[in-house]
Amino acid sequence: MSYKEHRVLVIGAAGLDMKVRPRIQAVEPHRSNPGRIRAGWGGVARNVAENLARLGADVYFITAVGDDFWGHALLDFMKSLDIDVQHALISPEHTTGAYMGLYHTDAHLWFAFDDMSVMQTITPGHLHALRGFFKTVDMVCIDANLSARALKTLFRITSQYEIPVCVDPTTAMLSHRLHPYLPEITVITPDRDEAEALVGEPLDNEEAITHGARRLVQLGVDLAIITLGAEGLFYATHEESGRVPAFPVEMVDPVGAGDALTAAVAYALMEDVSPEEAVRLGMAAATQTILCHETVCPHISLEMLYDRLT
Repeated sequence: MSYKEHRVLVIGAAGLDMKVRPRIQAVEPHRSNPGRIRAGWGGVARNVAENLARLGADVYFITAVGDDFWGHALLDFMKSLDIDVQHALISPEHTTGAYMGLYHTDAHLWFAFDDMSVMQTITPGHLHALRGFFKTVDMVCIDANLSARALKTLFRITSQYEIPVCVDPTTAMLSHRLHPYLPEITVITPDRDEAEALVGEPLDNEEAITHGARRLVQLGVDLAIITLGAEGLFYATHEESGRVPAFPVEMVDPVGAGDALTAAVAYALMEDVSPEEAVRLGMAAATQTILCHETVCPHISLEMLYDRLT
């Protein structure tokens, strides 16, 4: 029996992250350029799961990996964090998911590539077989890497058992999969591009972004948060809306900040704090993450987030 107060089921992508940053301003094509290359574990849902575990939640993680060195190493790492991966799938027909991002010297993304085809092995049947397990958790957190059919099954189960769902849309290209289920979503945390894909209109100024967050609530979401990186975020509920500015810090690495925000907001809501406080804690988590070289800050904690708010 776990001693932890909150049980969370996280479902979605996990894989190897490669981050490449040039050491020179003028990158030359067709040749090798000097750069800084870092490798670590990634995947939106995996990052959310690790953040939740470090914040103190009892985390169960459903993902899919290849039957290869990286897949087994990834699952072993998650187990080392006391994250339960007993329902993760290991596919002999696929390689473990991977992401490679090429960044400018100022740490902003230039190009990126990903291979998450292994996620197709999380079928509606696999989720349906675990429907009884869903009833044992306080919240479900997902990314949009699940197939359209898997998402349909997932939301049928969470709706049947009235389980809150927290969603990170992942990318603008995947966001459309979530549109039919907005009335079933408790929290959604898109960036500007993902929010534009969800509401179907440009969000090119503060008024439009505020309207976009409110529009997501009108479409059924309880708490909508539109993240804007260094510009902070906008949020809306049925009762209120507002803006939270970013903390003035020197960025080390922006990767994973949105995933930390998603995890912190989910955890805070399970602590029964107000939506405004949950959003502020989410911003604190994002700030702590951009100060770390790692995609998930290894020493993040709830106490640390509250300290940043004071």
